[in-house]
Amino acid sequence: MPRLLFSSLRTRAAWRLQRLEVWDASRASSWGIERRPELSQHFLRHGAAAALVRRLGYPRGSLVVEAGAGDGALTAALLSGGLRVVAVERDARLYARLVARLGRDARLTCVLADFLTVALPAEPYRVVSNAPYGVTAALARKLLEAARPPEEAVLVVQREAAEKFAGVPRTTLFSLLHAPWSEITIAGTVRRRDFVPAPRVRSAILRIRQRPTALIDEASAGRYRALVRAAFGNGSGDVSRALRGHATAAQVRRLGRDLGFEPHAGPGRLTFGQWLAVFRFVEHECLGHDPTWRVAA
Repeated sequence: MPRLLFSSLRTRAAWRLQRLEVWDASRASSWGIERRPELSQHFLRHGAAAALVRRLGYPRGSLVVEAGAGDGALTAALLSGGLRVVAVERDARLYARLVARLGRDARLTCVLADFLTVALPAEPYRVVSNAPYGVTAALARKLLEAARPPEEAVLVVQREAAEKFAGVPRTTLFSLLHAPWSEITIAGTVRRRDFVPAPRVRSAILRIRQRPTALIDEASAGRYRALVRAAFGNGSGDVSRALRGHATAAQVRRLGRDLGFEPHAGPGRLTFGQWLAVFRFVEHECLGHDPTWRVAA
């Protein structure tokens, strides 16, 4: 008898999964998704959305803002995880389907708007998103530079963009500008077949978490940003040239020995930890002595 029961349960689960797969397969053709390439819309399949939410492990009742809710596959998974959701979608067609499908759930608030123009919550919140890849950079900047940033943001993005934001395998200007205040990591990958329609590019899961304590205080933030921008701009080419005017050649060589980098290495070859140490040295040695450095704040 127990064997028959388990067999029945497995059959029922397989039938439900098959229904979801069939529904997933029909989404692109029946809703004309392929006719909106300018929006770069690639929707998560239900199984992939559910797996992502399980991976998050957020406490039940937590507030999650979903940027680019689409047709609601990820929204439904978040609600199934016991979360309160503010689903923001700019496409009126998809918004209408989202409301028709899930709008009766009291834990869901649907907003027809561009997420980039929406005010963020005053209470603690998290952000989850599978937004079109074309808005990824603007979305990340909004969250990183918000007056009330999320406790955590988990974004499905193009792999190349994730590497730029996280600074892997090489450090980037974007990663350095935000690293003192946020931890930006690549938390996993998403397969092409997990989307409808499947994207041509590789995808990754980007995780952004606010540091409990900033590694650079606000008084020094402007000088830090000026230093790393100078290092990556103006065709400086290497660290020694980037630090010209802030440290002598001998000091740069000593820093290289102490921190483990080549003075003529490109700026992307240094880790964030090395750049942080370089900045602290420059700040200590130059502040109050170099008027140009002081103005850069």
